[in-house]
Amino acid sequence: MKKVISLFIIALIASLAFVGCQKITENYIKGYEDNPLLPSTAPAIKFFAGAQGAFIEFYEGFPSQLAAVWAQQATGADRQFAGFDVYNITANDFSNDWFLAYTRVLTNLRIAQQKAQEEGLLNLYGVAKILEGLHMGTVAALWGDVPYSEAAQPEKTLTPKYDNQIDVYNAAIAAIDEGIQVLTQNPASLAQDLYSTGGSTAKWIKVGYSAKARLLMHLARKDNYPSAILNQVIQAAQQGITSTQRASAGYGTDDFVFTHGTTQAGNMNLWYSFIVLDRAGYLRALKCFAVKMLGARGAAESGRFNYYFTADSNDLRTTTGGAYAVSAYFPVIRASETLLILAEANARLGNTTEAVNYLNQARTYNNNIFGTTLSNYTVGDFPTQADLLQAIYNEMYLALMHNVEVFNFLRRIDYQVQYTVGNQVFRLTPKTGTRFPQRLFYPQSEVSTNPNIPWKQVASDLYEKTRVNGGTR
Repeated sequence: MKKVISLFIIALIASLAFVGCQKITENYIKGYEDNPLLPSTAPAIKFFAGAQGAFIEFYEGFPSQLAAVWAQQATGADRQFAGFDVYNITANDFSNDWFLAYTRVLTNLRIAQQKAQEEGLLNLYGVAKILEGLHMGTVAALWGDVPYSEAAQPEKTLTPKYDNQIDVYNAAIAAIDEGIQVLTQNPASLAQDLYSTGGSTAKWIKVGYSAKARLLMHLARKDNYPSAILNQVIQAAQQGITSTQRASAGYGTDDFVFTHGTTQAGNMNLWYSFIVLDRAGYLRALKCFAVKMLGARGAAESGRFNYYFTADSNDLRTTTGGAYAVSAYFPVIRASETLLILAEANARLGNTTEAVNYLNQARTYNNNIFGTTLSNYTVGDFPTQADLLQAIYNEMYLALMHNVEVFNFLRRIDYQVQYTVGNQVFRLTPKTGTRFPQRLFYPQSEVSTNPNIPWKQVASDLYEKTRVNGGTR
């Protein structure tokens, strides 16, 4: 019995000593628990800034360069890009962009949204939802079926399921709608914003409506452009980015663009960095289809031609005043795109007068922004609906110059872009073979780690249409 009591006393003393030491330790390290150089958390606005920066890398980076090459608005001239020019591409080429899309853009947006709600910053929450909708709509357009409902939730799964492309579109549009609704009720400006929106919630609402119109037009293609969806397109686009006026910075007053500085590996234009500093000679013009199309349109297009291309038609313009100067802005949504969406939707509904009016407004935008001297069309210039749609297609092709969306647009209209010289019609045709690319490959990094990949990819999958464009997967 004495032995038991003795052991109890020893245990009690040890316990008290441990508690005492623990208390002393807590007092000693109080205030020093967090390493200021390795913060474990940050405010919502910082996560949003991280998402914005990653979205710039994604949207302005390789996907837009590849889109330009496949749209024949630029030419892949050397090494890997020479292969891309003739559709020689593999799953390994997309691992970085997939990582950007999910780990850096979507994940940061989700964290920013959660923290914005906790901090009572509902305006930031609304903007983050709009950017999420635009971003994930773009991801779905490029890849088809993609993770979304289970994505960016590492606490639940590291191998998210793949959602049907149509479901992702609808969810992306729902995110945009939620963002618009929240901003309407919480209109205070953001404290920080990396884009041309400058923190203005009114401008972000316009971004949301234009993004929604863009995605709805993708969906409309699947069911051969039903009037119900076209009317939704018009309703959204009319509230979107439509100003034809030029801002002092050179883009439209409502345009959604990435603004740039001159710091390498910092804030400079990513195309300038790629063309001039990183991979000189890889991406050129070399009298590509877009160069020839602008040339065929004559002196009226000289302003736009000189903005994008060098005088000899062989390179993209990277000097001061050019589209790819060191600090040149990069467009995500121009007013001309939204105006041409309105023109196309009205043309398909048989509203010819309205369609021609919006087409002319897009041309006015070009005159104001690029110094073109394009004249107005009249209804009589288009004997048939097909003639009007062709004119709209041609304008949209040029309006989306070097934008990721040009790849989505061309697939939606089955690459039906053309120009004429005299009586001869020149159509966009594949660089090799008889088929155009229809999607991006799932990256090898995803193929190797996620068993939910919908199918085993083969080289010919590059030419398989996605669901919104009439495909089955």
